[in-house]
Parts: sequence; structure tokens; C-alpha cells
Amino acid sequence: MQVSQNVESISSTQGKPGVYSLVVWLTGTLFYFYEFFIQVAPNVMMPDLTRHFGITAAQFGFLATAYYAGYAMMQIPAGTLLDRFGARRLIVIATLICALGSFLTAHANTWALVELARFATGIGSAFAVLGSFVLAANWFPTNRFGLLSGFVLTFGMLGAVSGQHPMAVMVESIGWRESLDVLTVLGIAYAILTWFVIQDSKNPMGKNRLITSQSFKELLSNVAKIIRQPQPWLLAAYGLLMFTPTLTLGASWGAGFLIAAYDMPMTQAGSIISLIFIGWAIGCPVFGWVSDRMRLRKPPLYIASVGGTICLFIIIYVHMPSTFMLGTIMLFFGIFSGAFLSSFSIARELQPAKATGAALGFMNMIQSMGGAILPPVVGTILDLLWNGAMQDGGRIYRLSDYQHALLILPLEMLAAGLLLYFIKETYCKEAE
Repeated sequence: MQVSQNVESISSTQGKPGVYSLVVWLTGTLFYFYEFFIQVAPNVMMPDLTRHFGITAAQFGFLATAYYAGYAMMQIPAGTLLDRFGARRLIVIATLICALGSFLTAHANTWALVELARFATGIGSAFAVLGSFVLAANWFPTNRFGLLSGFVLTFGMLGAVSGQHPMAVMVESIGWRESLDVLTVLGIAYAILTWFVIQDSKNPMGKNRLITSQSFKELLSNVAKIIRQPQPWLLAAYGLLMFTPTLTLGASWGAGFLIAAYDMPMTQAGSIISLIFIGWAIGCPVFGWVSDRMRLRKPPLYIASVGGTICLFIIIYVHMPSTFMLGTIMLFFGIFSGAFLSSFSIARELQPAKATGAALGFMNMIQSMGGAILPPVVGTILDLLWNGAMQDGGRIYRLSDYQHALLILPLEMLAAGLLLYFIKETYCKEAE
């Protein structure tokens, strides 16, 4: 088609990505910003939700389970659908599903409906990071993927930052239901923007071109081949062990832990927790760039595991004498955590280009299962240790309760570092 030819001529000059390529990719990554905003928002709504619905810590933890159940369930389907149909239509539909989830959460009368709404939100969110990765692989050459995928995570972390202190301020100003209504409107507006900006026309980047001519039989064959290989499972396990502690602290229990440890208001706790995601915003592209430059993937992953483990032990068990020092260690924890993104580059490089979406979807599916399992586990431990204290209809947990419940986080990151020994080094070379 003539439109497709015009897009390709705009977006590439002598085989190099142009301005339109960047516009398409940036627009796609805005969905990850929005998705992460709504993903972490319940962290600062915890007191309001627990009081309004009269729920326990374990029940609140299952809110994350509902989200990640939908998210994990859709990872491989999302990857194969993106390989088959491209990003434009799927990102629009997924964004509208997320907006609907926010609307239903805001107007739910029962906790079961809130969990159902979060499940739907998880389904829509499954297309966010994969859609951005596929757009990066489609519109840019291989040697840009590590850097671009790092910046994709940067956008997500900026969304997570916005979902902490700014969201806490909005909740205090207009209420938690009204804040979710605002998120609904923003999602609809972004879906409209995406429809008019993103194109799935392929930039002539050789084997990085998005393959849209495959049959579903071929796509399912790609998934079957990935599942039969041990390396994708090892990479997915590494991602699960590294990602889950960050999310559990940053999106579920971090604010409550800081309130118990430092007796600070929710807005201040949200601000300090947001430094984890600012660290991710820094660490993801920096470690991705370093990995690309070194042409080695595993060294940054070792650094991530060791550094993240040390930071978590300090956060949980060492009382910082100042909020500056507390914020600094949170920031460094986020930076180290961001290095794990290189494992996605390994997942992509171990598979041929036609299986990019399926490979990344498989890894994200397994990784996200940790987000479904660990928050309610932490909540259950808190309930078991609870001494019966109540305030305004909500349960109050002691610092020692949080410290016992959160011990699993640094142990997970330590295990991730040990697992790296069994993962292959790709030297930044893509499979044929």
C-alpha cells in the first residue's frame, strides 16, 4: 500500500531508523507507563481499601494475585498475537481493557468485584511491555535492542513513581474512587492517541522485521519449541526471583513496612518507595547499554543479584538514621534490580527473530507468576504474626512482623545469582 511505503520512507534512511521510528516506539512505551501506574496504585490505597472493604492483609495480597493471574495467563498468547497481528490494534484494545478495570475497581461494591477488575486489568497489561519490545525489535536494529528495552523499563518505572507519591496526594485530595476514575479517562485518551500514531508497517531492518505472515500453527510451533528448551526456563526463573522482590516491596507492602518502621505518613512513605522505581528508570537503560557495549549479558546480572541482596537486607533490618539515607538505599536497590533486564535480551537472542514475541511472552509469563504468589504469601505471614491490634477498622502490623514476612525477598535475589551459573552467555549474538 502507498501509505505503508510512505511510512517506511519516512522512518528509514539508508537502513537507519528515523524520526517516525522513534515516534512509534515512544508512543507504544507510553502504555507501559500507564500500565505500571495502575499496577502499583493499590500500594498507596491499602489503608483505604482495607478499611472500606474490611479485609485482612492476606486478602489485600490476593489483589496482586488477581492482577498477575490475568497478566501471566496472557503472556504467551500476547506474544504470539503480537507476532501475528502487530502492536497497533492490540495495544488499543489492551489499554481500553485496563481503563475498564480501573472503572470497575472504582465503582465496585464487593471485594470480589475488585479482584475481578484487577484480573481484567492484568489481562490488558500483558500487552504493554511485550508490545514495546516488539516495536523496538521491528523498527530498530539488533544492536539497539538492549538500550531501547532498558528505556522501555524506564517509562514503566516513571509510571510506577507516578503511582506512588502523586497518586497518594490525589487519593488524599479527591478520594480513591475518584482517582481511579481519572485513570480511566487517561486510558481512553491514550487508546485514541495510539490508534492515530502507531503503524505496524515494517521498517526494513533485515531479520528484525516483525513477522506478520506466520500462521497460528507456526506460532504455536514456536511456543512449543521454546517450552522444550531448558534455557528459557532458567532465564524465566531468574527473572521471577529478581523481579518479584522489587514488586512485592514497591507495589504491595513497602509503604506499610515504612509506616511501621519509621512512623511516617503515607505520602512520605509513597515518596520513598517511588525511589525504587526511579532506580529502575536509571538502572534499566544504563545496564542495558553496558551490556550492549561489553557484548556480554551475564556480568550485569551477577552485579544485580549481589547488589540487590545487600540492599534488601539493609532496608529490612537496618534502621536508617535519616530519610536521606533510607531513600538512597532504596534508590540503589532499584538501580541494581534494573540490571536484570539483560535477561530479556538473552531470551530474545536465544531464539530466531520470528519467535521474538513468543520468547519474551514465555519469560514474562513465568516471571509474573511470582507477582501473583509472593504478595499474598507475605500477607498470610503478617496475619499469622498479627497480635490483634486495630485502628479505624484496619489491622496494624508490627515492624517485627514485616521483618519476618519480608525475609524471603533478599533470599530470592541471592538464589537468582546462584542460578546464573547455569544460564548461557549469548555474547549479544542473535540466533539464526
